[in-house]
Amino acid sequence: MGGINMKKKMISALLCVSMAAGILSGCGGGTEPAQTQARDTKALETTEAAAETEKAEETQAKASETTGAVTEKTTEKKTEESTGGDANAGDIGGKLVVWEHTAQFEAPLKAVIEGFNKKYPNVEIEYQIKTSDQYYNLLQTAMQAGETPDLFWTNGTATTNLEAYVKQGLLMDLTDKVDFSLYDGTNAMSLVKVDDKTYASPTAEVGGRAVFYNKDIFKELGLEVPKTFSEFESALASINDAGYLPISFSASDPWAILFQFEPVLAATALDWIQGYVDTGEAKVNDPKVVAAYDKMLEWADKGYYGPGYTGVDESGALLAFSKGDAAMCIEGTWNIQTIQENNPELNFGAFQLPTEDGKRPFVGTSSVGFSVSKDTENPDAALAFVNYFSSLEGQTAWIKSLDSIPCTDKIVSENEVINEIAQFDIQTESYYNILGYLEKEGGSPRNVWEEDQTKVFTKGMTAQEFTDELAALTR
Repeated sequence: MGGINMKKKMISALLCVSMAAGILSGCGGGTEPAQTQARDTKALETTEAAAETEKAEETQAKASETTGAVTEKTTEKKTEESTGGDANAGDIGGKLVVWEHTAQFEAPLKAVIEGFNKKYPNVEIEYQIKTSDQYYNLLQTAMQAGETPDLFWTNGTATTNLEAYVKQGLLMDLTDKVDFSLYDGTNAMSLVKVDDKTYASPTAEVGGRAVFYNKDIFKELGLEVPKTFSEFESALASINDAGYLPISFSASDPWAILFQFEPVLAATALDWIQGYVDTGEAKVNDPKVVAAYDKMLEWADKGYYGPGYTGVDESGALLAFSKGDAAMCIEGTWNIQTIQENNPELNFGAFQLPTEDGKRPFVGTSSVGFSVSKDTENPDAALAFVNYFSSLEGQTAWIKSLDSIPCTDKIVSENEVINEIAQFDIQTESYYNILGYLEKEGGSPRNVWEEDQTKVFTKGMTAQEFTDELAALTR
């Protein structure tokens, strides 16, 4: 077990350094173009070796026997900061209402609450899971009615919501009230700052996009992980001919579409993305962008998504893959835990969608935790929760439950699927982020993207019409 743990530690350190240099955002936010750096294999190996040397003297907590365990590194003495503790915890009480935007994060939230309540038994926490497509509307209604939850999720600076709430005076300034030292050396804090003040807690999760695949189906059909984009398309045809659903996919959810579109764009138009990274300029309706959407529509026409895919929600698509009904699912890496919960016996792995010349690009994202209402009736309890959530103990529980990639080498994953996701050659910028960076003053291309993207797949508009609409709102 010690040798395995050491190997995982190197992978975690590799990811921490690589992601910190260019963490992007789908659920969270991203770095500016000049900060986004490609990481070739040689550089990653160097980082891995350096991290191994630096951490060799540290000991690790005994790993869980279950697959996908996450261990918290320990030193001789834990500080209160590492555990989110408070010497006066017994004096803090009251009730907190917490809003989360999707059921996918219910399990990690429950894990954090359980740990928090062991330290703060007098604080009652009621969490509510809202539907992602209506979340901000529901939150706005609650705010207008004077019923803002004590703590609530936002996707940080990825959209304009967080900044708007700050301008409206709705959020507590957490700058000097919460210990965020866990995120030192990472880019996570950039997601939660407005005018150099902190208004939300990040998470230690580095999400991204990956192709999840059923290893048993691949073995049955004599398929290997594709090394080029052409090989990937050949695999789609072979799987379809064998009577299996090649890809389970939800075209009713704009985010589920994004999580497939961005890897396809990176695999087919990496030069377009890197051109933006190098210059800070891009046409969001470039023919290569349109071609990526058209490629997905081509797959739909060939039956690779199956019938009725425009009416399937994201949970249904994940369930179809989990049950073995589909050979692949291109989704967010944070769904590993959902897949495993749906079917603990599923033999699955992951890979990055390759370019035609064999590069393996990775679209990496960071995520945001919770903001605190300025008008919370229990500010001490709310701050205690955010401090625990932001601690090593709190985020170890979060990452362990999600089975996700950590942004810090203080948390180590032992899930082999995560290790497979980490096998990439270059980290790329997110199309969603690019829309935000290029937004015209007064424009809102990402809001239009969220409202209209599904129309491309229901034939309500063409990919060209859709991207032209976005281009009109960008500079």
